[in-house]
Amino acid sequence: MRNIRNYNQVLGFYMPSMFHLHVHTKQNIKKWWKWDDKTLCTFLHEYIHFLQDVSTVAGLYNIYVMGECLADRVNRVYNMNTNQIRVPIPLFPGANNVQNNQNVLDSVEGTIDLNGVDEDTLQITGRATVSNQNLNLNGVIITMHNVHVPYVGGDFLLGNYHISESMAYLGETIMYGNNPLIVQASPNYPYDVVSQLAHFYSPQLENNQPLLFCLCDYSLTFSHSGSALIGFFEHYVNAGNPADWRAFVLNLISRTQVAGTNGMQTYADGLRSIKDLALESLDKKFNNGSYNDIRRWYYNVINRAVEMRLQYPLFIYDFISGGSLKMNMQFRQLLKGLGTPVLSNDYYKTSFTTKVSGCALRKRRAQYLIAAGSITYVLGDACIPCELIDICKAKHKCVGRKCRTAPWKHARKWFACPYGHLWYGWGLKDKELVW
Repeated sequence: MRNIRNYNQVLGFYMPSMFHLHVHTKQNIKKWWKWDDKTLCTFLHEYIHFLQDVSTVAGLYNIYVMGECLADRVNRVYNMNTNQIRVPIPLFPGANNVQNNQNVLDSVEGTIDLNGVDEDTLQITGRATVSNQNLNLNGVIITMHNVHVPYVGGDFLLGNYHISESMAYLGETIMYGNNPLIVQASPNYPYDVVSQLAHFYSPQLENNQPLLFCLCDYSLTFSHSGSALIGFFEHYVNAGNPADWRAFVLNLISRTQVAGTNGMQTYADGLRSIKDLALESLDKKFNNGSYNDIRRWYYNVINRAVEMRLQYPLFIYDFISGGSLKMNMQFRQLLKGLGTPVLSNDYYKTSFTTKVSGCALRKRRAQYLIAAGSITYVLGDACIPCELIDICKAKHKCVGRKCRTAPWKHARKWFACPYGHLWYGWGLKDKELVW
């Protein structure tokens, strides 16, 4: 689970479904407009991941599955007759489709790690091929499309991981050009996968970064982005490599049907149905009145992001093509409409856009989203340390050895940290994890 969409942490990272964006810099995290262009470029890459998280099927489905996995494990821990709980806690097939949903998510993510392969210099050698795989989900057969991309020495499965990273890297180069002092060189895998693959379809496609960016973005609104992207490549070539690429993309969107909770639906209905699943899943983490402010925040941000996509399908491209961040008016509109996730720097000082379209959320309260993700990791992967340790230390909060070895022991009713408050609120106060 921890490896899913595990981004290039040399420069920064974004934690999907946890709404935490870290930039490796010692510059003042609260004054982004004073950052140098290199830092802003890193921030841009990770902010694109935030936009993917809250406005695409790939991001929203990940939020949904992560939430369902956490709810299933918390319920089982709560109902166990023993207080000694061994982690990681496996998922069981047939348990409210939680394991099935995780299997589907793993399938559409594609190949994460290429063991023993030099990812810096990986070279794709030809067009992708598609094979079908049938998944039996409680008696219902779902056909998954495995997209095989050949490279020197083997092949890998194309999926959300490669497309989301390629899109973010393309966004950097569109906004800041190819200046090596600003846009840092990244490994070919996964950041250059889409551009390399386009080479084998047509030079017009390969050399059109705006089109590649938009096709990546659009493909993430399908249940299997890898298959969708290859289909778009082929359609573009078969259409004669049309010069008006924007009209080409908008025409694709206008004719789209996607898989939703009620079968095949229109593009709008399908995206809204996945959005509703993601929100319901988040509600299971923050399920009482003490979290109303957190719920208002993520409802506001996710609903606005989805409606923004439906009204302006190329809104992320319009943002990244609007000039550098310091002068980018579209970015300022995004800050007003969607804000930011929790931001942190190498001092673990934090910042957070607290007022988003009339919805205010204090920074410390936003960190409950990170704490919920930390509990997801401890139950699912036995990753013990709390993700908030460094942030709490920077704020001179109470941090001790237990934060690294047993953060659940902070579950005190009135003085708990975000991690402990959630643990206590979910009724797990007396539970002890062992591994």
